[in-house]
Amino acid sequence: MSSTTDLEKELIKFGLSENQAKIYLLLVAHKELRIQEITKYAEIPRSSVYEGLKRLFELGIAEEVIGESYKMIRPYSVGAMHHGLDEEMLRVQRLKADLSALEQTIAVRPPDKAQDNSAVKYYKDRSGARQLYWNTLGAKNTVYVFSDWGRGRYVGMRFYERFVEESRNREITEKVLINPTSYALESIRQFTYPGSAISRTRLEDIRVLDESVIKIKGDTLMYDDVYATVYLKNVQINGFEIESPHFADTQRSIFETLWDMAEPITDFL
Repeated sequence: MSSTTDLEKELIKFGLSENQAKIYLLLVAHKELRIQEITKYAEIPRSSVYEGLKRLFELGIAEEVIGESYKMIRPYSVGAMHHGLDEEMLRVQRLKADLSALEQTIAVRPPDKAQDNSAVKYYKDRSGARQLYWNTLGAKNTVYVFSDWGRGRYVGMRFYERFVEESRNREITEKVLINPTSYALESIRQFTYPGSAISRTRLEDIRVLDESVIKIKGDTLMYDDVYATVYLKNVQINGFEIESPHFADTQRSIFETLWDMAEPITDFL
């Protein structure tokens, strides 16, 4: 990573605008510059230069040096942004703790289930997939899963570790049906054992069906009155939930039939 364009993109990832990244790299290249020189080299209006420098000063990666007859701008190492990132991480951690407390305080009453008033919710992108999985933590009964395995790669491993930990805390039980793909089997050999941070499924709760019986793509999850499915391997992640007691019961009965036909995962390991 040596081109100016690549470096600008990296700086933008840390919250700088395009102009701010350009100004900072100019300062690094020249060691120090006057305002009019920055305007000239960056080819941006003087007002935009002042605005960009204000942000660089706030981040601690540039300073204004005033002499008897001049005013220069000098750069500091981008490492100065560590402090700001640490503060942001603490702020997010506090928000997460507050949100958990708020979730317990504000109880959303479930709809009247006397009638089968089906509801459909759609989810997309990584955040949507995370929400769909997190919803399963509210399951009162066993979660039934068709899975082609490897969901952690798509929703993020840190999120998935939290998801697994919370599943264990809530004592979520499940049954999982998979196809015996090489990826799924190798992943199960490596990570499905007591204590793994990314395994919420016991070996005895996994069974195998050949693709000739049923081809499993993505993840389909059934629990309580909910039937949910998400496909992770497209460029864009898409999923949905159907909340319907009758539909969920029908799908569970299909799952149970296939479960009785399936072979234990231990026969493949």
